[in-house]
Order: sequence, then C-alpha cells, then structure tokens
Amino acid sequence: MTEKPLNAAEQSTKPGERITDKPELPSQGLAMHLVADTESIENETHLKVGNSRGFTIYSDEPPTIGGTNRHAPPMSYLALGIGF
Repeated sequence: MTEKPLNAAEQSTKPGERITDKPELPSQGLAMHLVADTESIENETHLKVGNSRGFTIYSDEPPTIGGTNRHAPPMSYLALGIGF
C-alpha cells in the first residue's frame, strides 16, 4: 500500500526540521495546492493583474505592441519563475 504524500503546508518551518534541511525527500512525496487568479483590467489593452497567496503582480506589454510598459511583460515573469 502506498502512503499518501505529505501536505507541504503542514511541514515544520524550523531550521534543521524543514524538508529542505534533510538529506532526502520523504519517500511518499509532498503535495502542494497552488492557486493563481488572473484578469484583464477594464479599458486597458494589455494590462493584467494576477493574485496568488496574497501577493499581487501586474503585467503589461511594451508600446510597440500596444501596451504602456508600466509593468514587466508576461514572458518576463515566466523567465523569472524558471530562474527561481
């Protein structure tokens, strides 16, 4: 019988007890539930807002394709996510 994955949000946050402080990940794995909501801003051509875990980010496009360049373009966020 296979054990259920551990709930990542219920694990210790104390240094030395955290999952990342241990030499191996748990054999049953970890389960995470992530939610991200995005929406277009009314009357704005390319301005979008995203929310996840209480954090809010905005995205825009450069003027060359109709945006205002007030925020990073969506592909920048994708590239940053890969880097993190």
